[in-house]
Amino acid sequence: MNHRQLAENVLKSVGGQSNINKVSHCVTRLRFELKDIQLPNTDEIKKMDGVLTVIQQGGQYQVVIGNQVVPVFNELQSFLGGKAEQESESEAAAPDQKKKLFERFTTMISGVFMPIMGAFAASGIIKGLLACLSAFGVLTATDGTYIVLNAIGDTVFYFSPVFIGGSAAKYFGLNQYLGMMIGGALVYPSLLGFVGAEQKLTFLNVPINMVNYSSSVFPAIVAVWFASILYRWIDKGVPSGFKYFVTPLVVSLITVPITLFVIGPSITYLSNGLAQVTTMIYNFSPILAGLVLGGPWILIVMFGLHWAFVPIFFNNMMTLGHDPIMGLLVGNQFAMAGAAMAYGLRVVDKKQKSLGISTGGTALLGVSEPALYGVLLPNKKPLIMAIIAGSLGGVIGGAMLAKVYAFVPSGIFAITGVINPAGIDIGFYGYLLEMIVGLLLGFVLTYIWGTNKKSPATNEVVSIPPQNVGHSDLTSSHIIVHSPMSGQLVHLSEVTDEAFSSGAMGKGVAIIPSSGTVVSPVNGVIATVTKSKHAIAILGDQGEEILIHVGMDTVKMKGEGFTLQVKEGDVVNVGDVLMEVDLSLIKEHGFELITPVIVTNSSSYSSITLTDKPKEREIVSGSPMISITP
Repeated sequence: MNHRQLAENVLKSVGGQSNINKVSHCVTRLRFELKDIQLPNTDEIKKMDGVLTVIQQGGQYQVVIGNQVVPVFNELQSFLGGKAEQESESEAAAPDQKKKLFERFTTMISGVFMPIMGAFAASGIIKGLLACLSAFGVLTATDGTYIVLNAIGDTVFYFSPVFIGGSAAKYFGLNQYLGMMIGGALVYPSLLGFVGAEQKLTFLNVPINMVNYSSSVFPAIVAVWFASILYRWIDKGVPSGFKYFVTPLVVSLITVPITLFVIGPSITYLSNGLAQVTTMIYNFSPILAGLVLGGPWILIVMFGLHWAFVPIFFNNMMTLGHDPIMGLLVGNQFAMAGAAMAYGLRVVDKKQKSLGISTGGTALLGVSEPALYGVLLPNKKPLIMAIIAGSLGGVIGGAMLAKVYAFVPSGIFAITGVINPAGIDIGFYGYLLEMIVGLLLGFVLTYIWGTNKKSPATNEVVSIPPQNVGHSDLTSSHIIVHSPMSGQLVHLSEVTDEAFSSGAMGKGVAIIPSSGTVVSPVNGVIATVTKSKHAIAILGDQGEEILIHVGMDTVKMKGEGFTLQVKEGDVVNVGDVLMEVDLSLIKEHGFELITPVIVTNSSSYSSITLTDKPKEREIVSGSPMISITP
């Protein structure tokens, strides 16, 4: 491959330098941000020697090169100069304009709410416990202990515009403290004193219809979004020596009054309308709502569509004091727990048995992903049984008007959030019954109809000679690639990135990891480590080239959550720790955990097969995973 010739040909085919805003690279591809995405000759680029495929994703035009991307980028850099950024993982700045509206909305909601969900959950538990203690007469509202605990539990809700303003600012690329200042202005005591007062608040002699923004959600998000746009526009015209204070000053002086005059009242009116609409739908038939949402909510979460509901939940909580929809959803959590445990008790295979029982237990505590992705989804029937049980549980919750009064974690801890501050009501008992029905039905249905007693793993058809399976000291006729992570083995075709799923990068498999430790799959040398730390390429001792790409779009995290234990040029052996990854942080950012493991020089071998059938069982890091025949 002539790197310079390829760079020159690609440059011409994407429309030349005049069509490029910026180009960067990751471990496998050139990432162009183009002025006109329709201008490139994609068919011509795909035919070029050295190009594996072309992908248009996230507003970027991506040319997949493979292991030779760095020298090609370096040649491209000599043509483009400043438009080619050596900071190879600048994808975080990629524009959103080409994404679908719903995708952009759910990504935004996830990005704004996930960082503060922990604080909301902790506060919700405290408020739930207080409601319980008050209901049983242990504490009264005038007790000092009650007052202090109530302040702790209520702070994040009362000052939600401040917390949401800071989180939204981070997402929209605005200074977080400026976002918090905008949110804080909405709940400033002197301003709130004019809510409902006879004397109208005025600004520059113009009256303001002051609204109570404490415990509000949407006004702060919209205000900070507006401020982020205004900031970028104003910043262009401010001399560099004055940007530090002049731009924030002008932005705050414009944003806060406009929010008080227009944005706040308008969004509050829409928020109240949204709460009324959801209440009307629920009141039409709580039982039907429980049937339709209770079980299928598992699928809604699986496809990431639940983020569209999150602002509705928040808004109902802030405007109504409770949310009726969340009262219908606890049944599916316990149904997943019951289904996973029944599967574990039913199967013979010891690893599957342990997996089912353990993940069922974690689902009871509120963490359902291991049960969903480790047991239910791979085996399908337990998933169907959990959906049925979740819907029937939702019917019970709807019939008894279960409601949630505080944001709390899922699972058993959710009980603290369903206690009515006015006292325990029938909805509380309906919520408990919904939990029990979901758990028992999920267990019984799965135990009877949801799985065969014989484990799928016992019927496993291994694609390489039996003597090669489960041993690291193998015959020389095969090169064995071991699993770099523990988790669920899935087909490469399930990876959403076409560069991997199409096989353009090479043959391999993908893992949905359950642990953040990444180990070396082969003996060899670290060939490449991306600057964003999310991908590592290893050159094996027998010539195999292995790429480990942790997560999808994790390049946008710019290394956050990835702790490297190796550097380029290090010699590694099978099982040596390469990096530690914070999987929860990846999920908080809204990215997929699925991790492709690719033999990038697949064309050099006669066959590449798997030692395990994807989706049939969990794989442990260090276990034989891929067999390569020279």
